[in-house]
Amino acid sequence: MFWIVLAVFIGLMLLRVRVAFALLAASLVYFVLAGVPLDIVASRIIATTQSFPLLAIPLFILAGNLMNATGMTNRLFRFAELLLGRIPGALGHVVVSVGMVMAGTSGSAIADAAALSRVAIPEMERLGYPRAFSASICAFAATMGPLIPPSIMFIVYGWLANVSINRLFVAGAIPGILVGVFMFVTIYIISRRNSYGVVAKRATSQEVWQSFLDAVWAMVMPVVILGGIVIGAFTATEAAAVAVGYALLVGLLVYRSLNLPIMVGAVQETVRTSMSIMFVVAAAYPFGWILTAEQVPLALLDAATALSVSPAVVLLVVNLVLLLLGMVMESTSILLIVVPALVPLMKALGVDLVHFGVMVTANLLLGTITPPFGILMFTTCAIGKVSTVAFQKASVPFYIAFLLLLLLVTYVPAVSLWLPSVIF
Repeated sequence: MFWIVLAVFIGLMLLRVRVAFALLAASLVYFVLAGVPLDIVASRIIATTQSFPLLAIPLFILAGNLMNATGMTNRLFRFAELLLGRIPGALGHVVVSVGMVMAGTSGSAIADAAALSRVAIPEMERLGYPRAFSASICAFAATMGPLIPPSIMFIVYGWLANVSINRLFVAGAIPGILVGVFMFVTIYIISRRNSYGVVAKRATSQEVWQSFLDAVWAMVMPVVILGGIVIGAFTATEAAAVAVGYALLVGLLVYRSLNLPIMVGAVQETVRTSMSIMFVVAAAYPFGWILTAEQVPLALLDAATALSVSPAVVLLVVNLVLLLLGMVMESTSILLIVVPALVPLMKALGVDLVHFGVMVTANLLLGTITPPFGILMFTTCAIGKVSTVAFQKASVPFYIAFLLLLLLVTYVPAVSLWLPSVIF
């Protein structure tokens, strides 16, 4: 019966039915044919969303929205601009630097991409940077969000694979920073070749210091979140609540930029984003249950064992499949469908599940910038008024850099596992 379910799901996807509805419809066909009472299925779907780890998702999204609403993002841009203003491609480096700090607060790539694009693209155009190049930088800089802790994708993966979310958070730190390093190098090479100018005249020490004082509250936020997790002061979910409280305190008492309408707007945006994520989570649960009931993970394991395939080859194949899926599906949906099937296989092959989680997350991030789905691509292109064709042409060097990073994360496990081994 699994093949019937799969055929229904693929057919609905080809008809451009939204992923959540396609998953629910395909699962419903299975349960009707199998004679499973639908009231039991409904109760289990609802119970799935009542998870303490998943509570971190809306809280981190709210923290990111409050960060943007309080003006933290603009203050970070100003400080990074004064600090890096004399380097070729300076404003591109500024975008990456700010993206790195923002990644330590929201955990959402879409929120980071929108915030970076609104501030950076008009300013970069004013200084002579092509809009497509600027949009590409904003999109790729946003990919650090789900790697540098906190990360919504790590929360979902850890919940599915029964892996410590704290370990995943720490494991993503070095790969996330490496994304920034690879981008710095790529931007520098392109900017020197095309003679893209610097941001401004050399800043005085007084200007840098004043800008630092304005931005320091935003830079402390990731330190509070990750530091609390590392020392065991709170869990990932509790860290999300701390992040919201911190953003509220800074906005109300330090910057004094928060008022009731702004807070209501941030909450409304959080509800919209969280509902879209949690609806997919709920819809994917019965599909994952079907995968287990039909013993799909065991079939994959038997196939790999029969072929005597090495873990290195399996990881290569998994990467290729995930890249293809990422081009047509949303990342959270892919996690919810693929992880339950692949985790038993990875265990049998001796692949560390924390390392695998970082690899999967990095892989799926590439799909967020690749057509036809490419949510980060569409976000930055819409805000920057850039065609997707121009975006793709400008993005080629960044794609190459990201693919090299993905290979590094895949085949050098220490990139992900060294820091957790030291801390934990």
